[in-house]
Amino acid sequence: MPALNVQVYPERMPSLDLDAVLEIFSNAAQMADAELTVNEGGDDGPYINYDFLTRDLQRLWEVLQSQVFTDEVLGPQLALAAIATCQGSKGWDNHLLLHHYDRSLKLDTLGG
Repeated sequence: MPALNVQVYPERMPSLDLDAVLEIFSNAAQMADAELTVNEGGDDGPYINYDFLTRDLQRLWEVLQSQVFTDEVLGPQLALAAIATCQGSKGWDNHLLLHHYDRSLKLDTLGG
């Protein structure tokens, strides 16, 4: 089953309400019929991985864009603190970069 990962770096946006982030990602997963798992790490600073498994990456990404990244409160904060990647045609070997807090990076798109 294809996977999409949103990695959030809390130190980039200290005012980010992580409980609200979990809630909005949980709601998005439910809307997109995806499974969500969450884990934390600390390589080069703390981060939280929100890992989604879905049969329809396109639908999941549409939901995340329309419900999460455009949210009036959390959207702008996540835009500055998150990276979104998903598996490509060869899994993680050719992953796609869908969102990055560094807006100078070239982003990939999902074919529809």
